Amino acid sequence: MTVSFPSLSWEVNMFFEKYFLKPMGHYYTLPATIVYAVLFSIAVFLVYKYILKKLNLKIDKVFMGSLVPFILLGGIMRSLEDVGFYSGYFFVSPGIYLTIFSIALTSLVVSLLLEKFVGLEYWKTMVAIGTFLCSVNMYFVLAMGIRAWNGVLMILGLVGMWSLFFWLVHMKFPKYLSFQNFLILLSHLFDGSSTFVALTFFGFGEQHVLPTFLISHTGPWIMFPLKILVVWPVLYYIDKIEDDEFRIWLKIAVLILGLALGTRDMLKVGLLGR
Repeated sequence: MTVSFPSLSWEVNMFFEKYFLKPMGHYYTLPATIVYAVLFSIAVFLVYKYILKKLNLKIDKVFMGSLVPFILLGGIMRSLEDVGFYSGYFFVSPGIYLTIFSIALTSLVVSLLLEKFVGLEYWKTMVAIGTFLCSVNMYFVLAMGIRAWNGVLMILGLVGMWSLFFWLVHMKFPKYLSFQNFLILLSHLFDGSSTFVALTFFGFGEQHVLPTFLISHTGPWIMFPLKILVVWPVLYYIDKIEDDEFRIWLKIAVLILGLALGTRDMLKVGLLGR
C-alpha cells in the first residue's frame, strides 16, 4: 500500500519559491543563507581536492594573485546586473559564483596548456585574460555612467584610512597580522566601507541576514567591527593549518567574499547613487 502526500510537493515548491527564488538577487533569507554557506564550504573543499590537486598546480601566492582579476570581474559583472545590463540567475548570487568559476577554470586550463606547450608561465596568461575581461566590463560600467562619484571617492577614502591603520598594525605586530592577511582583511574593510557609505549616505538597504539584524540595532558603522572581529581571527587561525597549499586556498575563499562584494557594492553606489 502506497501512502501519498499530495500537498507535500506544493508546500516544498512554495517554500523554495519564498525563501530562495523570489529573494534571489534582491535579499537573503535565513534558510538561503545557511544553504549557500554550506554549499560554498563544500565547493571550496571539492574544487581543491578534485580539480586543483588533479591539475598538479601549486597553490601559492602567485596562484592567488592570478585569480584577483577574476574576483574583481565577479563584482563588476554583478554591479552591471544591478543596472540591467546583464540579467538572469547566472548573474546574481549564487549563480554568479558558478559563472565566474567557469570562466576562471577555463582560463586556467588554457593557461596551463600554453605553459606546457609554449612555455609561457600560466599566471601571465591568467592575468592577461582576467584583466581583459575586467577592462571590457568596466567599459560597460563607464558607458552606463557613474552618477555618484562622491560615493565612490568616500568609499576609497575610507579604505585608504583603514589601509594606513592596519599597515601600521602589520608593521608593529607582523606575528599577528602578516602582509598577506593585511591585504585580505583590507578587502573585507573595502566591503564594509562600501556598505557603510551605501546605507548611510545613499539610502540603500543591506541584503544579508546577520548584517541586517546588527545594523537595525546599531547602525551601518557596525560593519567595521564586525569585519575586523570575524575576518582577522579567521585568518589568524587559518595560518595554523600545516598544509601550505590548503591554507592559501582557504585564504583565497576568504578574499573572494571580501573583494568581490566590495567591488560590486562600490560600483552599485556609483551607478545608482544620487
